[in-house]
Amino acid sequence: MKYLLFYIQIISLLFLVSCSNIYFDKVILEKPDDVEIIVEKKDVKKLEKQKDSIDKREEIKSSNKNEENKKNIREKKEKSREKIIKESKEEENTNVTTKDLIKENNLEKVVKIGLLIPLTGKNSFLGKSIYESAEMALFEANANNVELLPFDSGNSIETALYAARRLENKGASIIIGPIFSSQAMAVRSVISKKIPLLSFTNDENIAANDLWVFGFSPRQEIVALFKEIRNHTIKNISIIIPNSAYGSIALENIIKESALLNIQIKNIYKYSTASNNFSNLGLEIKKEEHSELDALLILAGGKQLREISSRAQFRGVSPKSTMYFGISSWNNDKILGEPSLLGGIFIAPEQSSFESFVSRYYKIYGTMPSEISGLSYDILSLCVSGLQKSKNINQFISFLTKPSGFNGVFGYFSLNDDGELKRKFVSYKVMERSFVKIRDLLP
Repeated sequence: MKYLLFYIQIISLLFLVSCSNIYFDKVILEKPDDVEIIVEKKDVKKLEKQKDSIDKREEIKSSNKNEENKKNIREKKEKSREKIIKESKEEENTNVTTKDLIKENNLEKVVKIGLLIPLTGKNSFLGKSIYESAEMALFEANANNVELLPFDSGNSIETALYAARRLENKGASIIIGPIFSSQAMAVRSVISKKIPLLSFTNDENIAANDLWVFGFSPRQEIVALFKEIRNHTIKNISIIIPNSAYGSIALENIIKESALLNIQIKNIYKYSTASNNFSNLGLEIKKEEHSELDALLILAGGKQLREISSRAQFRGVSPKSTMYFGISSWNNDKILGEPSLLGGIFIAPEQSSFESFVSRYYKIYGTMPSEISGLSYDILSLCVSGLQKSKNINQFISFLTKPSGFNGVFGYFSLNDDGELKRKFVSYKVMERSFVKIRDLLP
């Protein structure tokens, strides 16, 4: 019995060992601790030379690869842009039949209005203000028949095109925006011609019969300003303008209007809009050149205007003997209290309605609106009013371009079939604590 139990234990042990091979059939080889790998010095040098050679080849290969990658990225970007435009145009052709419903006849009971604005990036604060003022316009008009579709135009042509195509596919009957002229032109070229585009840009050169430009035109401002200058005995003038695209357009029109009124331009001074130091400009203005100067036109605003005008006065351009003139950029309370600007005259759109708009906006959102948001309010109010009186898009366009025009946040304006918007400007005089209206300057 004793030996029987012993045999049973041995058999059991052997059975367990044989079973363990099922679960531990993997062999792990470890390097023995007592084995040292020795490489002779000549082999080390040989390996180092080989490594250096390989490293150089890899470096050259990597450099070539980087250049190739850069080239590929550039090509991909270009192809991506071309693809977006191509797809957009193809989509337009395929969507013609569906958009013909908008083109010829009925606007739906609920009309979708696309809002193409920067909701991300450095200009997102403008997009926010534009959207809020549009929302306010719809609320005040009780426009239950309008659905607002805000889409991000971003800061590039590609992002604006993508957003515009999405709006078109969502069924937008009208698109408001974008804020940049380059984006507006690109969007207009790819979306259906039967969708009106009401943009915020002030570039009149892109206006067309299906693209309206609502921004304040530099040309119209200069024309209005010289209407006011004509009411004074001005025979010569000096000009201080920004060294920018806007300044170039303004100067071109200043020269034209001066010639029409037979006004001599004595000096032209340019400044950088990015500068906060105008000492060099002050040195350019010489006292002897301004002893008999009738007028000084300064195209600047805010703190820059205060600094420039005070330097001009210090250099001998006395506001007592020389009239100071400006445009709508002067329309800022920050310039009040500046002695050199006291009695100065500037032109701007009518301000009474804008002040009321600012007050209402502040009560709702708790912040001050940007000037461009006033344009947004006007455009949405105009659309709501037009849609109430129109059964189809053609009637809506006829409403927009009616000769009698409209009164908005910035006073009177009218639109024509060519996409141009004409505004009425008002001349104001700078007093100690306020701006006083002088007269209306009709377009």
